[in-house]
Amino acid sequence: MGKIFGTFGVRGVYPDFLNEEFAMKMGRAFGTFLRGYEENPRVVVGRDSRRSGESLMLAFIAGLLSSGVDVIDVGLLPTPLVQFSSRILKVSGGAVITASHNPPQYNGIKLLEGNGMGLSRKKEGIVEEIFESEKFFEVNTWKMGRRIAMDVREQYFREVESRIDIDAVKSRKPFILVDEAGGAGAVVLPEILEKLGCKVLSVNSHTSGFFSARNPEPNEKNLEDTRKMVKALSPDLAVAQDGDADRAVFLTRDGKFVQGDKTFALVEKFTLEQKKGPVVTTVATSDIIDEVAKIFGVKVYRTKVGDLVVTGKLLEVNGIIGGEENGGVIFPDIVLGRDGMFTTVRIVEAISKTERNFEELLLELPVFYQFKGKISFEGDRKKAVEDFAKLVLKEGYKVDTTDGTKIFFKDGWVLVRASGTEPIIRVFTESRIKGNEEKYYEFAVSRLKKLYPDLEVEV
Repeated sequence: MGKIFGTFGVRGVYPDFLNEEFAMKMGRAFGTFLRGYEENPRVVVGRDSRRSGESLMLAFIAGLLSSGVDVIDVGLLPTPLVQFSSRILKVSGGAVITASHNPPQYNGIKLLEGNGMGLSRKKEGIVEEIFESEKFFEVNTWKMGRRIAMDVREQYFREVESRIDIDAVKSRKPFILVDEAGGAGAVVLPEILEKLGCKVLSVNSHTSGFFSARNPEPNEKNLEDTRKMVKALSPDLAVAQDGDADRAVFLTRDGKFVQGDKTFALVEKFTLEQKKGPVVTTVATSDIIDEVAKIFGVKVYRTKVGDLVVTGKLLEVNGIIGGEENGGVIFPDIVLGRDGMFTTVRIVEAISKTERNFEELLLELPVFYQFKGKISFEGDRKKAVEDFAKLVLKEGYKVDTTDGTKIFFKDGWVLVRASGTEPIIRVFTESRIKGNEEKYYEFAVSRLKKLYPDLEVEV
């Protein structure tokens, strides 16, 4: 991984790290990279709702145009729709100006392949080399790129409608509460659900760019007010999205937060009932995914954390569905990346076709108990996790080092992993036996403290 690109592209605080000068320079670097492959490249560019997004996007587009690259500006859109646009418009590449779930002072640039998938690490490295060297491709007035604006939402709506049982949804007319946090999903998801025949209550849908209603990370703590609203209104389903709407998390009608693993498993089950094929997920995701796959006799492939890695494996094994523990689900035949809109639509279809409520569908899934915590760590996080692996290997435990250090027990596991975006070490545990998930967390923390006595543990 280079100095500029991280796990999710380029990301940082505006304007301290990421500003218009940086964005224009990155646009020139990406344009120069594409000119190395094509004479007349075209690029799709979109953004989330952050206040800094518009000026950063215009600067990035200026860099592309000055490199002789034509630009299709799809405006304020969820990341999955920018990725969808790249695929259907058959362009050379794409870019999203977004910092996803990060607070409003952050922004970022995510580069895409022509098929909408995130740009590979190798190609990001080449773009970074061009960025650093400033050896940009330059054109004269007559060969400048052109920019056109395009609204692709209707094409996405048609794609979604062609893949679900609309009659079942219109017959059920489910009541859906949608919390968009003021993010990009506000311009898409409520309208899709209404078109499908749902009764929709949309909250926090003002795209001011400040996420003033709640933090854009849709975790249990940040959704406290939404949960109270759900308890009072008792919708058939409540969904909350992050800033760029590539993820969706769900609440039951009594306001209980549902872990992303469970909703992924529910969508996996419903998808495999319609078409069987391989499933791809990460080492951090619950074994519930494997249990559901066994019902249908299909294989589960485990990868490192990150939608780019999961998507790559889906293409490699011709997978049907992929996902992660954070609520991000990938439907590779639509978007080569996480799609919070279609995840929501799939669950709406499931409760409509089965004529069951969301809670009943969740109760049909295998039961696992989980615990998730994090540890502040300002030093070399990867080395700390490697030291932890050496320690538990000496103790004779079975270890998987695909991504971090995962230790297996008879009834569960614990994963210790360095965050790729924050100065923390994450500790995830799971067990079939209630109570053991917390014991496995303490198991990991006690050994990390043995190695680093001054650790600050958060839950």
